Amino acid sequence: MNDRIGAGSARAAGKEPTTREALLEAGRELFAAAGYHATSIRSITGSAGANLGAVTYHFGSKEGLYHAVLENALAPFRRVVRVAAESRTAPLEGIEAFLRAFFQHLLDHPELRALMLEQLASEGPLPEPVKRTFRSNFGLLRKLIEAGQEEGTICGGDPRLLAVAVAAQPAVLNLLRPVLEQAGGISTASREDREVIIENAIRFVRAGLGAPGPSSDREAVR
Repeated sequence: MNDRIGAGSARAAGKEPTTREALLEAGRELFAAAGYHATSIRSITGSAGANLGAVTYHFGSKEGLYHAVLENALAPFRRVVRVAAESRTAPLEGIEAFLRAFFQHLLDHPELRALMLEQLASEGPLPEPVKRTFRSNFGLLRKLIEAGQEEGTICGGDPRLLAVAVAAQPAVLNLLRPVLEQAGGISTASREDREVIIENAIRFVRAGLGAPGPSSDREAVR
């Protein structure tokens, strides 16, 4: 069975999850709640209803399970934003679709926030699924920005750094959500609140990426 089909999906389909699927689901929940180092193999196998040797048998090690959990969580994320971005023909519209999909997917899967925060705080090597996701998402944005620069609809600048600036909008709004809600009065509690937030992010990105017109060029020369 596909590793990306978790125990929750199996149950939704009326099937009992395999041991591998149960371990992936338990690992995803526990790693997100407590982090990698604070989560023991015993707690994972206990939650999954598996024996202590199951992690080694199916994944080789706790680290192997962790990487599988990350891939299981991040592969749909990569796919969702790519499908959204590639559904539009104009580069700026593709970037807008990317932002909406990015923001919504993190809201729909709150455990991703905890998994991503741990990686951002770590000074060690990034796990391959995390590197793959960053490369995919930033690469997608970079290509859209380069296409817009070629057609004159997006301003000049290093496409890599512009891609980072674009992705920072939905990332920060989601990763810092508790801080924004408690200290900044910015809530994502309702659909209306979320729409206001993402529309503001899109306007900000469009204003920042938009190529200056002739009048702006003249003002810049003065």
